[in-house]
Amino acid sequence: MNFMKNLLVRRATYSDVEKLTELRILLQQHSEKSNSLIWRITAEGKALLREKVENELVDAKRHTFVAEMNGEIIGFIQGEVEKRTDYFPRTVGSISTAYVVGNFRRKGVGRMLVKRLCEFFSSEGVEDVTLRYIIGNKEAERFWEKLGFQPVITTAKTVLDRLKSGTSVSNSA
Repeated sequence: MNFMKNLLVRRATYSDVEKLTELRILLQQHSEKSNSLIWRITAEGKALLREKVENELVDAKRHTFVAEMNGEIIGFIQGEVEKRTDYFPRTVGSISTAYVVGNFRRKGVGRMLVKRLCEFFSSEGVEDVTLRYIIGNKEAERFWEKLGFQPVITTAKTVLDRLKSGTSVSNSA
């Protein structure tokens, strides 16, 4: 348990932008390896990612926390709270992105990040928490399932040209 004594989970700051950008690229690469059907990031997307991370850090609706070990960021989580009048529950939290560097997984880092974000959610009166993860990302599936998350909605995709022509799309597409 000495490992956890050196772990700090804190709110992300502007000084974390470079590392957060790097971790987002690693998450994208991990996701692309998990499922060949997900959208691929382009060179332009990578170039714009830093600016996106900066904008997310100043967005009042989004909250980003980082896990830091001996001064090095080893993971992060991002979520937002939505208050609404048209559905129940009225106040919901959404985990939009989470990632822990490979050699720090299965050591409690992810759980600590989720715990910190959920503490924030609780302070905002959140009643329900949702998230999305890539089908085929077995690590994510097991992690979220252990925390009590259950799939509720499936997002499916196809290529428009194949849909119009009636040709089926295989997993190798």
